[in-house]
Formats: sequence, C-alpha cells, structure tokens
Amino acid sequence: MAAPKAWGAAAGLEEDCGGTRGGVGSGGNADSKDCILEPLSLPESPGGTTILKGSPSVPCIFCEEHFPVAEQDKLLKHMIIEHKIVIADVKLVADFQRYVLYWRKRFTEQPITDFCTVIRINSTAPPEEQDNYFLLCDVLPEDRILREELQKQKLKEILEQQQQERSDTSFHGSCMFCSEEFLGNRSVLLNHMAREHAFNIGLPDNIVYCSEFLCTLQRKLDNLQCLYCEKTFRDKNTLKDHMRKKQHRRINPKNKEYDRFYVINYLALTESPV
Repeated sequence: MAAPKAWGAAAGLEEDCGGTRGGVGSGGNADSKDCILEPLSLPESPGGTTILKGSPSVPCIFCEEHFPVAEQDKLLKHMIIEHKIVIADVKLVADFQRYVLYWRKRFTEQPITDFCTVIRINSTAPPEEQDNYFLLCDVLPEDRILREELQKQKLKEILEQQQQERSDTSFHGSCMFCSEEFLGNRSVLLNHMAREHAFNIGLPDNIVYCSEFLCTLQRKLDNLQCLYCEKTFRDKNTLKDHMRKKQHRRINPKNKEYDRFYVINYLALTESPV
C-alpha cells in the first residue's frame, strides 16, 4: 500500500534521530541511556486493562480517535498532522497495536519531550512560523527494548501457530482451480495445487495462517481478479484463460498483503541491523 502524501515531509524527519531530546532522555552519559530500571509491562491499555486479541481498531497515541487495524497509514497520517509526532521505522514494529497502546500510556505519565527527539522546522523563519515535530525512535533505549520485546512475542505466537497448523488434521478446503475438496492436513491441498495446476505459493511448512491466506486468494478470484497482475476481467472463463496463457498462476511478489502469511517475514524482524 502506498503511503499517504503527508509521509513525504515526514520521511525527512526520520533521517536524524540524534536531535535535541529533553527530560529523561537528555542525559549525557551513554551508559545511563542504556539503563531501564524497571521492566517493561506489555501490553496494557492506558487504564491498565490488558488489550483484547483481535481488537478491531487502534487508538491515537494522544486523542480518542480510533482507526481500523488495516488502516494503519491513516492513523500515522493523523498523528503527523494533528499531533506532529512521527514514529521512525514503523514497518519494523512487530505489533503496531501493542506498540501504540504502550506509548499512549507512557505519554500520560511523562512529557513527550522525555521520550522524543524534537525537530524544529523552518528554524530560520520568524518564531511564529517555526514548528516542532516529535520523532519517536529506537535511539531511546525504552523504545528499542519495547520493539525487541514485541518482536520476540510476535515470533513466539507465529511459531506456535505454525506448529498448530503443521499438526492439524481437521483442515477442510477446496481447490481454487478444479473445486476438488480435501480433508486432513493443509499440505494435501497446497501440494495438489502445485502439482496439478502449477500454482505454487510455497512449501506448506513456510506458511502460517494458511486458511486465511487461501480465503484471501479465493476472494480475489471470486472478484475476477488475476492473482499475479491483479487486473480484473469480465467473467470467470476469461480470467482462467488469461492466467493459464500468461502463466499468471502465481501470486504477485510485490503485494505486501501476503507478507504476513510467510514465517520468514517474522524471522527477519528479529534480526539485528548490520
């Protein structure tokens, strides 16, 4: 999904995480910056209530606006425009919902300048035309530790889900190309589509949330959309002919919607940057 236009200006703010930081984060001793005296408490809402898994929306860090989980970019745009806060490297946050709820609570306890780098724009302009933006990034030890903990939790959940799907024998699904039904393990259906229809989405053991993945693909086909080029056709037969002749019986590797269905993408999040 393309980022909102407002990110064009915001992206420049992320280039420098070493700006002026006030309050707690302003200590000059590097060792003290790496010290968190109390363990992080994850994940809780501002009121102290543990968040519900699968909650349909994410609140703004500062106000009562809520946005659907699937519309993360709209929330980020809202926080930039309305509250002048930018979250650095947000795509590397393993669990955005818990991340936001954590900082929503923390910002009620201490001033924003205790945590964020303050970036002044139009610094050469008259004072009334100057403005401050706040950058929340992992230069702050607390933010770095939070991101690491969320990554570990997310990976643990994914590996548990993967193992459950590997051993599950109650799977029931139909082939998207010939409508043959399959019972047992998910691998039977995936191997059938790869062998009989040259439709290979990867090894079964590399996939997670398989049922949701298959439903997503089936929904696109029901909407007469090619899975590879994502063009829409007038009827099912035209779509089938197109996918066969163009060898489009595969998914679009550039479509980020599919990333969450591959275990390797969660493993990549836990790798330390070089």
